[in-house]
Amino acid sequence: MLPYNLFIPGDSMRTPLLLVAAFALSACSQDLILQELPDGADSPGNLPEEQPPVDGGSDVVDDGTTDPVDDSTTDPVDDTGTDPVDPSPADPPPADDCAETTDLVYVIDRADEAIYTFDPETAQFAFVGALDCGMFEGTPASMAVGRDGVAWVRYSSNTLFAVDLATMDCTPTSMGSGFGSYGMGFATENAETWRDELFLANRNQLARLDPMTGGLENLGALPSQSELTGNAAGELWAFLPLEMPARLVRLDKQTAAPVEGYSLPAFTTADLDTFAFATWGEDFYLFMRFYGMGNSTDVYKVDANGTMTLLAGDTGMDVVGAGVSTCAPS
Repeated sequence: MLPYNLFIPGDSMRTPLLLVAAFALSACSQDLILQELPDGADSPGNLPEEQPPVDGGSDVVDDGTTDPVDDSTTDPVDDTGTDPVDPSPADPPPADDCAETTDLVYVIDRADEAIYTFDPETAQFAFVGALDCGMFEGTPASMAVGRDGVAWVRYSSNTLFAVDLATMDCTPTSMGSGFGSYGMGFATENAETWRDELFLANRNQLARLDPMTGGLENLGALPSQSELTGNAAGELWAFLPLEMPARLVRLDKQTAAPVEGYSLPAFTTADLDTFAFATWGEDFYLFMRFYGMGNSTDVYKVDANGTMTLLAGDTGMDVVGAGVSTCAPS
């Protein structure tokens, strides 16, 4: 259709009259229905002779695309511009998740072979119960705590026990002693799940332990002896006190490679006797006892900026293991 304001040079008076006549003839024709040319047509003369009837008594323009969508039989339109994606099945935690453990830090005092809680906000210890996992296993040496209320306690014989924190009952595990002396820590699989994993670190190796079978999966090499801790954000951290200077590093849980970390030049570890390590909130807590008559564990806090401060000195305890479940804030 020509636009109403079309102007043909040289015939300024007659052209508007011709246009009006053309529009009048078009309006009087009742059989013509406007539609696109079929494939192969190059002029209106090639249109089909008969047009299909149109329901509703009004002209319908076929734009040559697709048939109208029947909303009663199709899925709702995804207005995000992408195809709808079925959500992954929900994996909610069990109803009693974290009911058997506190969100505080747990520590082992080697002097009285007992487990205590440590409150990072008050720097206070509270007695939980005495360990009695066998008189031939030596002394407790390291610990990790699961969100189900079970503490995994390694003795100096490298025997690993599962200790019910509610009853203090000890159950030997199938974990063998071939991995040597090691530290432990739980971390969630990722930041979106409650499911956690238990990691072990000896003097040069990071591994993942299957608590059900006692099987170990070696993940990668570590530079030196370390203790481990993890959190609900899926992060696994290692304290490397024998480095010069000592370091805190976040480890890749698949390769053991350091991802980020802090150097701790504020103190020397040359006289370090025992140490333990845990994270809580955004901070880290180091439990360290140095050689010397009458010395006991000092507690240091390392904040998210890497600043190290003495939180509690000369606690009267000999802390050799620390564990925090992934129920704790992170």
